[in-house]
Amino acid sequence: MTWLINRGRTEELLKWLIPLAETGQNVALTADTLALLARTDSRYEAEAERWLRSLGSGGILQLAREMRSWPSGREAEAKELLVALARDGNGLAADELARWERSDPIAAITWHCRAIDLGCTQSWHDLEEVLRELQPVTADDRALAERARAALDTARAAEGPEWATPDVAARLSEEAIAAAVATAAVMPFVQNIASMAASDVYAMVKQLFARALRRNAQELTERRTGPTLHVTGDSVANTWLEMRGRPSDDALRKLSEADLETLAAPDPRGRTVTVYWDDEDGEWRRRVE
Repeated sequence: MTWLINRGRTEELLKWLIPLAETGQNVALTADTLALLARTDSRYEAEAERWLRSLGSGGILQLAREMRSWPSGREAEAKELLVALARDGNGLAADELARWERSDPIAAITWHCRAIDLGCTQSWHDLEEVLRELQPVTADDRALAERARAALDTARAAEGPEWATPDVAARLSEEAIAAAVATAAVMPFVQNIASMAASDVYAMVKQLFARALRRNAQELTERRTGPTLHVTGDSVANTWLEMRGRPSDDALRKLSEADLETLAAPDPRGRTVTVYWDDEDGEWRRRVE
């Protein structure tokens, strides 16, 4: 697919894909291809929207993400799609809205809570960060802050037994809670990495990269080439993260601090983008090929 696009054979590709999609074959591939083309050429937006909508709620969620960066500038319309999905009970849409509303703590917390209520608990760390930004909690914000803390307890418990602790927050003062959150925020990112299983490390890295791509971790795919090369990424954006074996604590720390959105930005020409750790320089780099 990318090979044909890179060689200017887009129309030839669509003449093959769209008739198949009309018969119910390769619908997802057709939608993904048109979405890729629409990122740089507004002529393909209508067809991309048509086929993404045909995929149901998952396709509409992808459509909203794509529309946000389309040349025609349809961010407001994209947000309306997400709001409709979230109100209909789509937790992933609510989680996406929480990230979109990151500059507005009240709106972000509201959507995070909605996402957790709907069973989408993977972004509770983000909720914790936004709640910290809300400090000090005013009288008007108190009810929302309490709802957020209850949602955090629910999400932590869902993540595993280590988080299934009594509701201590309910017994602490506002000041004590703020102090505890602030202390947790400055703890070294890699404090517990040494004791984590390799699979846990990869899951954490996958979540970091998913956040940078503005896609949910469940939508990422993993490729393995040989026993020590682990790559996670998004086939639609053709963007990948490369790790040769278990990354060092320093690499993990710098990954959490890096501008991943810039490093992982899709190539306008559709070429493969790989984000990799440069051992010699001790930095994460971007490779386009």
